Amino acid sequence: MGLVEGKVALITGAGGVIGADTARLLAEEGARLVLTDLPTSRVAEIAAELTGQGHEAIALAGDITDEQTAITLVAGAVEAFGRLDVLDNNAGATYLSGSDGDLLGTTRELWDTSTSINVTAPMMLAKHAVPAMIASGGGSIVNISSAQSLRGDVRNTAYAAGKGALNALTRHIAVQYGPDGIRCNAIAPGLIVGEERLPSFPAPVREMFESNCSVQRLGRPRDISHAVLYLASDLSSYVTGQVLTVDGGITDQLATVGPTRAMALTAISTKG
Repeated sequence: MGLVEGKVALITGAGGVIGADTARLLAEEGARLVLTDLPTSRVAEIAAELTGQGHEAIALAGDITDEQTAITLVAGAVEAFGRLDVLDNNAGATYLSGSDGDLLGTTRELWDTSTSINVTAPMMLAKHAVPAMIASGGGSIVNISSAQSLRGDVRNTAYAAGKGALNALTRHIAVQYGPDGIRCNAIAPGLIVGEERLPSFPAPVREMFESNCSVQRLGRPRDISHAVLYLASDLSSYVTGQVLTVDGGITDQLATVGPTRAMALTAISTKG
């Protein structure tokens, strides 16, 4: 028996490195999956891969910033599998290219776009998932936040603010629907790097993170997938309303990170 054997899980952002890895791990542990992302072709490939391995998975299309999509996704899960047990609000948007900078450089358009994906979409999905979970006898909502929501920074203002709001939403859902058998937790990842990014990942950034990280390595998608599995499973039945930081301990060493990070960013900009 897998840790989530027979549970039905809806995963947003399932085409990304973390979402896809989470889908594979939950499938291995017995979950039946509803996957969504844009473009839909990517999650269709992942669903086909999993079904080819004997797992149960379907891909559904939709823009999660549209409330009708939330309604359709939840209804699709119930129609396909008869219930909904887990919602993994994995989809998110950050602007590491520099467009999400400091406060004075934050435009209303950027703020609204970031907030709609990072806060409003998870809220709407949870809103429509809760009744389905209650009908199924309870469930677990896992919101993917960010370690940036736990501290200040010189950029990513809109992103970090949105993830901070997601943390607050997590606690409110946990309090409001705990009596109905629903748990809600968030995961705050640090820097996570997929296998395909490693060869081109900037050396100064890698060195900065590894030297300031307690475990002396970059985070990998499976680090987050394991945390999602824990919170989705009955192993965490007494855990709710929490923000679980999965960052290798770098947040605990912020006093040394600032100057090193500045040097790393300077090195990147110098290299072009």
